[in-house]
Amino acid sequence: MALNIPLVKDQTAQTVFKMLNLEASQLSLPESQQLMKGALAAYVVLQTGAQFFSHSLLASIFYGVATAAVLYGATFYLLRYLKQEEKFVKTLTAMAIMGAIAALAYIILHVIVGVALPPPLPTDRLARFLLFPIIVWIVFMYAFLLRHVSLRPIPAFVTASLYVLAIEIVLSAVKF
Repeated sequence: MALNIPLVKDQTAQTVFKMLNLEASQLSLPESQQLMKGALAAYVVLQTGAQFFSHSLLASIFYGVATAAVLYGATFYLLRYLKQEEKFVKTLTAMAIMGAIAALAYIILHVIVGVALPPPLPTDRLARFLLFPIIVWIVFMYAFLLRHVSLRPIPAFVTASLYVLAIEIVLSAVKF
């Protein structure tokens, strides 16, 4: 008996699954402002949720909005510099979706570690240690996406690393 799951059969969802496996580029996504806005909203919500484990609500909201602004601004100016403005919507959509998936993975990991290890143990430190492979994965994912906007491998990897450093290190260190 075949399962009929409309979301999985959707072309956009299939493209996202292929992007997760580094089999498809963001250029396969539809050119949709609504999809971009939805991806950015999901990114903000999930990044806020990921920070809420160790920060106040106000700091978490600031982090979610600030990281979305960094992602938007950096992508906009990078593509403008590369004279690839026509790829902006698809690239930003893909980067926001991948960032949201990484934040969701962090939330799930933190919940699992938090349930397995009660509060007297260093749950937050352990979750951050286990987060490292997710951070490495997101760097490679961003580099893969940036390769499709005419960056060579080394500049794409360096640029993706700067994105992740700005988001995961600099902005997450902001305290209120």
